[in-house]
Amino acid sequence: MKTVVSPNEKVFAITKKNDLSPDKRFRLSAFTVPYSDSNGFIMKNIFSGEVMSLSQEEFSAATALKNEPADLAYLEKHGISGLARHRFIVEEDYSEPERYRDTVKLVKIMQNEKPGLKTYTILPTTACNARCTYCYEEGYAVHTMTQETVDRLIDYICETKQEGEITLSWFGGEPLVCAKTITYICKQLESRGVEFKSRMITNGTLMTKELAHEAKEVWKLGRVQVSLDGDRRDYTERKRYIDPVRHNYDTALRAIRYLTDEGIKVNLRVNFDRDSIVRLRPFLDEMKSLFGSDRNVKLYLSVLYQEKSTPDFIELERQMFELERYIRELGINNAEREKRNTAFRLNSCMADSLDKSVVIDPQGRLFNCEHLPAENTWGNIFDGVTDRKRYEELCAPCEPDEKCRSCEFLPQCTPFYKKGCPGWFETCREYQLLKTEYELRAIAEKLARDTDNGKDI
Repeated sequence: MKTVVSPNEKVFAITKKNDLSPDKRFRLSAFTVPYSDSNGFIMKNIFSGEVMSLSQEEFSAATALKNEPADLAYLEKHGISGLARHRFIVEEDYSEPERYRDTVKLVKIMQNEKPGLKTYTILPTTACNARCTYCYEEGYAVHTMTQETVDRLIDYICETKQEGEITLSWFGGEPLVCAKTITYICKQLESRGVEFKSRMITNGTLMTKELAHEAKEVWKLGRVQVSLDGDRRDYTERKRYIDPVRHNYDTALRAIRYLTDEGIKVNLRVNFDRDSIVRLRPFLDEMKSLFGSDRNVKLYLSVLYQEKSTPDFIELERQMFELERYIRELGINNAEREKRNTAFRLNSCMADSLDKSVVIDPQGRLFNCEHLPAENTWGNIFDGVTDRKRYEELCAPCEPDEKCRSCEFLPQCTPFYKKGCPGWFETCREYQLLKTEYELRAIAEKLARDTDNGKDI
């Protein structure tokens, strides 16, 4: 056996087992996902993130422990005691959920992070120049920050930020509607000696060459997510711009060039559904011709959230992963967003990161997630925390739901769904399994290629 993806160092230091008791019986850990195909035999520990390559005999002996625990002599006979030391195999009475919970608490204590907020997601407006058919903000009241709110926001950031560099994440609506406001905020923070960098989610159509330069120099914009909804036809039908003559597919593509010319990295988010997926391959070919050689452009696919509640969702995700493979074959710089979400993390998302992250809407109200409706606010930048009970509830560790305790993907999941996560969906385990299988399939293929090329794996 051989480690091919290293574990999280802190988790491994806490959970590694040096001495194995001959009095214990052992089973396959609930957090272990086995995978095999014609390219080889591998296992992933979802908790630590470690991936191991095994021989067929080692793999068979380990997977047999899922249904029939065995003693230490069995592990040693088949050469898999190392899997027990790395916690792919655990004692029969070992409780993964409790160990996971305790490890998270311990690692958080070990972090020794600076006090104060690190990331501010700011909505300068909920106005937008598009009327996307899938927008979850449809029906939201349109508000734009007043000068009073803007000035108070600057003070609030200075009062609550952690020491050192912070991140300003611009969201909307369409944040470029308020480009002048963003410039004002950034200049004021700069004048007060605040170290910051920016990122943004935008449709891009309001971006000009001059504004891209200002964004780089004044906003310190380093990364932008631009949504592209497939080819020209699908993009036009789904975006529904108020002024389609001025804002359209072509202006979005030009904006991407303006940004990358300034050295700003662009993530192209390609939203699709069951109708548009059949037209994505030609679109991806077009993206290859336009941006295939640009290292500042990355592209990833995303099933529209409305599809998550449909019976076809998992099949759509399966097709998406096949398209991701096609993207890699084309040579487009792929963001591989799913792979980023597989390693151990203390915080799953902004919602359970209230000690480091906050969302501020155009009225100065405070949220812990940019996707929550207005009634979920717990304070504002003028008065601070106004709903102490809700705030403390959101800050408190969330015990896993009973049906989640036995799930192998618990360490990758956000516990926030019990408190109203709008991104939660019923088939989450099926999705996580599909995602992990594709990840391990790619690893197995690489190992096979390296073996064929005579490389040391």
